[in-house]
Amino acid sequence: MRKTGCLTDVEEKVTFVPGDIREITKLSEVVDNERIECIVHTAAIPLEAKCKENPEAAFNVNVVGTFNVAEVARRKSLRLINMSSQAVYGNLHERDLTSIREDEPLPPPKGVYPAQKLMGETLVTCYRNVFGVDAVSLRPNWVYGPFQATIENPISMILKKARKGEPFILDTGGDHRLAYTYVKDLANATFLAYKTNRLGTSVLNIDSGQFVSIKEVVEIIRNLYPEAKIRVGSGLWPELMKQAPLRGPADLSRAKTELGYDPKYPVQIGIKEYAEWLESMPKVT
Repeated sequence: MRKTGCLTDVEEKVTFVPGDIREITKLSEVVDNERIECIVHTAAIPLEAKCKENPEAAFNVNVVGTFNVAEVARRKSLRLINMSSQAVYGNLHERDLTSIREDEPLPPPKGVYPAQKLMGETLVTCYRNVFGVDAVSLRPNWVYGPFQATIENPISMILKKARKGEPFILDTGGDHRLAYTYVKDLANATFLAYKTNRLGTSVLNIDSGQFVSIKEVVEIIRNLYPEAKIRVGSGLWPELMKQAPLRGPADLSRAKTELGYDPKYPVQIGIKEYAEWLESMPKVT
């Protein structure tokens, strides 16, 4: 058991075992030694720029790693919860920004990362359909909140600048709309997927159920930090488009029916709680 000085009481009960998602023998040993009954697969190289920089390394983690997890779940008869991404939707419904259902035909992948996440999903669905593995893939979107450090999203970027008293200036981007997922909503969805009897579907959308603009995010943060120097112009955010094309929001009706999923953290609450958590952490100069 490992302590880092900033772990909560719950996290102190977690056993950390060093390893590599690409090592199937090690994964199998951990399952046996720790008496695992469900695998929650979150390992990934999630940043599109990193995937483009070294697509082979990204493939070995994002695709081969997912195969390894699915194969171990098959061998050990374990439930598998695979963390996918709404990035697989690409620019679906970018013109009318209407809701996206899980069963809609997908456009060709717009990047290396979404292509690899889709490959991982396909593997998990295959193992479910062919081998009977009790598996589901969750599709969250722009996850933010305490301990979320895999990728900088608009909320964390603007919030951290405001907290440090640093300016955040964008000529364009205020009208860019996104759906976000607070870490606690995602954790709850994962728990529900673990506790619910075998699900009737292989893929579920998960997020806050809101589709908000950068301007709205800015106003929430400005209310928390009135002195913050934030200015964002109208239009779309060009740099953001490189990571994720504009698309419609996710339809959550399937997750609500299958899991009883009911997001509790709209951005107004999630950002406030995240800001309070950041304030409790030592400031790094």
